[in-house]
Amino acid sequence: MAEKLSTHPGQRFECRDCPARCCRLPASVVIDRDDVARFRAEPWVRERLPEQGLAILERGVLPMREVERGLRCAFLDDDLLCGLQKRFGEAYLPRACQAFPFGFTRNEKDVTVAQLSQLCPSIRDNYGEPLDGQLRGKLAKKGATERMSTAMATLRGVILPRAQYLRVAEGWDETLASDAPPLPALALIYDATRAFEDALPFGSEKVPDAAVAAALAQAAAREPEPLGTRRAPSFHARVVFAYLLGNLCYPSRVRLAQRMRSAPATRFEALRSFGNKLAWMLGRGTVDLLYVPRPVKLGRVRRVARFLAEDGAEARRVAGYLRLVLARRQIFSRPRHLMAVVLDLSLAAAVISRFARCRAAADERSAVSAEDVGEAIGVAELVLLSHRSLTEDGRLMKNLRWLLLTKPERFRGVLEGEA
Repeated sequence: MAEKLSTHPGQRFECRDCPARCCRLPASVVIDRDDVARFRAEPWVRERLPEQGLAILERGVLPMREVERGLRCAFLDDDLLCGLQKRFGEAYLPRACQAFPFGFTRNEKDVTVAQLSQLCPSIRDNYGEPLDGQLRGKLAKKGATERMSTAMATLRGVILPRAQYLRVAEGWDETLASDAPPLPALALIYDATRAFEDALPFGSEKVPDAAVAAALAQAAAREPEPLGTRRAPSFHARVVFAYLLGNLCYPSRVRLAQRMRSAPATRFEALRSFGNKLAWMLGRGTVDLLYVPRPVKLGRVRRVARFLAEDGAEARRVAGYLRLVLARRQIFSRPRHLMAVVLDLSLAAAVISRFARCRAAADERSAVSAEDVGEAIGVAELVLLSHRSLTEDGRLMKNLRWLLLTKPERFRGVLEGEA
């Protein structure tokens, strides 16, 4: 029987009208050992790459070089076309390159759901050919699908099998689809999920479906707490922005392990990278932020209207994106705490808001545009919800995540700075 495939209705895709964005991401492009062996055996590749590039290739990632304050694949030519594809054809490319912007996750109904990266302008702006006829070819190129985790855990140690944790996620989707704007909706989801977990039988590793239903009903009956607002981001929000958005500023965004260096990294470069993070922590200074054409004066961001706590077209767009993240199921692909999924959605909303407002501030505008929000959604994909290389959590982020998971006032503080 043919594999069942699914994607967002009406989605289109065509690889055109794009400045090779997929070849210029500050993220690792992982390749398998067969690709490594094939590339090393090709004289043209050995000639193209210096010894340092071959050493990076040996680690299973495509080497990159710094051009115009950003990274680009070492095989990308100056005309922004792939030298490998021009010389050897598309079939010679690594699977990751052939399949981009597609990934695939098998959902609870055994349907393979397409993961379409919003970093791709065609996917983001929905232009090109209808997608349905392209799915099977892209799946064949990708060669593998992710699978949803069979279980998630509560913070108190209860193990929820897939059917049970998806009952909770259905409530999240309904909240995001309601009249509540994204940030108040996420606060409701956080509180309701904590209340649900607290209502489960204490000390039980597994609970029956009836107990899950009763806990959901008890959580739904509680009185919701309105989301407040802050004049400036909380300390913990500033740490999040310094880590996630600070890494997208120059030179932080080029100081990655896959970069081929013409000279060893300088202390000045490291100092400037530290300065990026310090600027985000203080909310002062000027940064060169990826996908923002002009320098961003962080002090101006406060003059840009907040938009995710009020009803409006851009708020509804972000809510729709968060629902799409839930529907494509990739966010459930690894076993972890159920509240960690809520945290990822919430941090994504905060990052979208802050990035979009930064982009508007760079143009000295007082309100975000649709283009600002579209780019911001792509950034959330890059640093949180799809491309994982920038969120390989170190001790700092692991500790921060745990604090936000277990301290409601700290979690709310992150949202209130954008509300």
